[in-house]
Amino acid sequence: MLHRHKTDERLAAARADVDSLLQRLGRDVSTLDDGGDPVNRQALADAGERYETAQVQFGKSESVSELLVARSIAVEGIQSTRAVRTRLGFDPGPEPAPAPVAGASTEEHHSWTQGLMGGQGGSVLAAGAAGGLLGLIGGSLLGEGMGGGDWGGGGFGGGDGGFDGGGDWG
Repeated sequence: MLHRHKTDERLAAARADVDSLLQRLGRDVSTLDDGGDPVNRQALADAGERYETAQVQFGKSESVSELLVARSIAVEGIQSTRAVRTRLGFDPGPEPAPAPVAGASTEEHHSWTQGLMGGQGGSVLAAGAAGGLLGLIGGSLLGEGMGGGDWGGGGFGGGDGGFDGGGDWG
């Protein structure tokens, strides 16, 4: 019974995190103006597509792993709107917190994310890479073994980082 309760808590926390990101992305997509710049126009169109795709994935998600996919898509869209905000001279807003890695300890999670960030904070991933890395195929996430965790296990925990003002997912 305790395991079921923990799983329900993780699912609720993941759902709240993704919902928060979707609200942020939706707000940006509906309110930002491209300023007549074709690059901004394309970035906002990309962000709008990510928003729609993430909304669909979010609506049909029944596990934390599926929510992680929706989250990565939403983060891609937020990266696009952050770029538009920067180009327009606005505050881009906070960088979305990294997603937790299923089954990994705190140390493994931080080591894994540090490696993706290029060691000293410089990102080596472009927008879109996370979606490809975390794409869902046949019920399990791609990239198994990269984080040392059980990617398809659906359980998150051990992380001490916050997600948009909430706690971690476990």
